[in-house]
Amino acid sequence: MTSVCINTANLHSGGSLQVATSFITELTRISDSLIARDVTVVLSKELTFNLSPSVIEALETNFKVVYKDVYGLKALLPSTISFYNSFDVIFSLFGPDYLNLISSKRIVGFAQAWILYDKNEAYSLLKFPDYLKYKFKFFLQKQFFKNAYLYIVELEHVKKQMILKNIAQAKAVYVVYNCVSEVYCNIPHRDFIVERESRSFRVGLISRSYPHKNLEIIPKVRKILIESYGISVDFYVTLTEQEFSAHSKEFQQSVINLGSKKVEQCIPTYLTFDGVFFPSLLESFSATPLEALAVGRALFASDRPFNRDVCGEYAYYFDPLSAEDAAKTIKNYIVNLWGRDLEHRLKARDYALSFSNAKDRAERYIEIINKVVH
Repeated sequence: MTSVCINTANLHSGGSLQVATSFITELTRISDSLIARDVTVVLSKELTFNLSPSVIEALETNFKVVYKDVYGLKALLPSTISFYNSFDVIFSLFGPDYLNLISSKRIVGFAQAWILYDKNEAYSLLKFPDYLKYKFKFFLQKQFFKNAYLYIVELEHVKKQMILKNIAQAKAVYVVYNCVSEVYCNIPHRDFIVERESRSFRVGLISRSYPHKNLEIIPKVRKILIESYGISVDFYVTLTEQEFSAHSKEFQQSVINLGSKKVEQCIPTYLTFDGVFFPSLLESFSATPLEALAVGRALFASDRPFNRDVCGEYAYYFDPLSAEDAAKTIKNYIVNLWGRDLEHRLKARDYALSFSNAKDRAERYIEIINKVVH
């Protein structure tokens, strides 16, 4: 009997947790579609924290469940290798899994844009020691990504770059679109109505503080909005205390930090914003822009292919290297559209929900697992 491991032990933060939470939830509903009967689901501490008690109960009813955390190169420890070597097939939702030394057939999710776009502007934001650290880190990760049996990516541009960078052959890479979680489908209509009041415009971002997220542009944008346009905008972020304290004093004085959020807290948080600000320089795929559209909020996004390919005509784009352009884009929306664009935002929501869905994504994952098992 073929043994299968669905592995999330290496997922501890960021968008990967949202994807894993959604997939594991869907997995409990479509478990019968897996060909393999011997299936073990390995859950990290952080993912377990994000799953509802009912999902945990369903998992433990239908599968073997192991609670395990693996951090980076610690996957090379003999005890970890021994654990994973007991499976015939391993599906790690996102890699690298660092399990190259085992004999199992490995399906690995690839979403590391730093490897694919090694001349991106995000590198220029790093201090020289960090630049060297990142270059070494992602060179090493690239080597560990190379010998998986199959790969799953979230957009076509990622597959194309993986082939160009000699990480994988075309036949080994499957594209499965990311999507918003199912919970975004059930938001009451009243929550999409934004009243224009005599208060500051509220714009926020639910994100970790990775360098490529380009968050340090926020103080400059806020200053230009005040000094050049006389417009007061409150910027919100959701950083951990450690992440927040690592930013400049100017940044800390320019934003309101709401603290990190669990998956189920994201929608209520989005609904406190009038708009979502997404100045990222580098992504393979981020669900944040789709989530912003799905909650009916104006989306101000960096003018980059990874955003345009996903959001089309429904975002307000700006040059992420220009605080002036970002401020002008937000100003134009506030002056001309704030509180008067409900029809556009509802169309954007319909688009976001139709882009892909959690059930289809889960079924595609299982279809790919079944290809290897079969």
